[in-house]
Amino acid sequence: MRTPELEAAYRATAYCVDLPSGGVSLRLGEASPRLVVALAAHKAGEWAILCAANPGSEQRSAADNAQRFSQLYDLLADAGYECWLGVNLADGGDWPPEASVCVPGLPRGEALKLALRFGQNAIVAGDARGVPELVWAD
Repeated sequence: MRTPELEAAYRATAYCVDLPSGGVSLRLGEASPRLVVALAAHKAGEWAILCAANPGSEQRSAADNAQRFSQLYDLLADAGYECWLGVNLADGGDWPPEASVCVPGLPRGEALKLALRFGQNAIVAGDARGVPELVWAD
C-alpha cells in the first residue's frame, strides 16, 4: 500500500537502534558514521531494520505487536543473525512507538520476504555506507 502519505510518515520517523557501542537515531537518506563503524566491526556489507508491528499500517494492540515482534526476533535469532534492538518513533507522536530490530548482514531479499510475512509495507535497509533507505515490500 504505497501512498504519498505513507511515504511521508516513514520519512518523518526516527529509526533508533541500540548498536553495540550505544544508541543511534537514524534518518532516511542521512549517513550514520556510528552505524558504519558497527557494520565494519561485524564485517557486514548490508543490513536491514525490520518491524512486525501494526501490519498494513493498521494499529494493533500492544500485546499483539509484542507477540509479533517476538516471533520475528526468534526467526532471525534461530537463523543465526545478530539482532540489534531498536524502536521506530514517529516525529509527530501521532503513531505509537514500534519495536524493531536492525540486522547486520541480512540480505535485502530475505529482509523483504520477512517484511511481507509480517504484513509490513516497507523496510529500512542499506549497505556499508550506513545510509538508511526506504525499501517498499510490494
